[in-house]
Amino acid sequence: MLATEIKIQKAFIKLVTLAGFDKLTIQKLCQEAEISRGTFYLHYIDKYDLLTHYEDELVANIKEIFNRFPKPELNLLAQSADKENNAFFQLFKYLYRQRSLAALLLNGTTTKFVSKIKRLIEALLVQSKAHHSGDPAKFPVSFATEIVSQGIIDLITYWLNQNPILPPTEAYEIFQQSRSLTPEQLAQIIIKNQPEGVPNEKTV
Repeated sequence: MLATEIKIQKAFIKLVTLAGFDKLTIQKLCQEAEISRGTFYLHYIDKYDLLTHYEDELVANIKEIFNRFPKPELNLLAQSADKENNAFFQLFKYLYRQRSLAALLLNGTTTKFVSKIKRLIEALLVQSKAHHSGDPAKFPVSFATEIVSQGIIDLITYWLNQNPILPPTEAYEIFQQSRSLTPEQLAQIIIKNQPEGVPNEKTV
């Protein structure tokens, strides 16, 4: 059964990457996985059931990581040296092991994976500690939550789509640094590393 599951998953990733989920058929999937249609239907009802299975499996494992490991402090100054005991570091390690499937689900328009992961991250943010340098400005909570959670999702998606992909330790360090940099500081990094010959606002 494990061997069959591996074949189905590899075929699913390959075919959806090439043509998209909408054009995926059970016939093509079975041909690519070298299994019979009967074998497929012993495991799943249809391709939507298969997609839901992959989503739910990854979400359940990420939820277990968030429940098992301590909630992180989302800034560089408060960063603990014990990365192995950090929920977000364990998240990066897990997604690296599941990078092909995770990237596919994060990129997909049919999948509900992104919204499910965002809800987990938003719940984690409420429990996380953060370093404060004064009273926070008056800002709508819903907007703040969306900016932070979507920013994390975007960073992870960008990381998983790189080729070659950075090891999880390096990606996590970038993530931690991003938590302590303001938009102005990030913009300065872009400007300072701008290639020669590319105009900026001073030369336009």
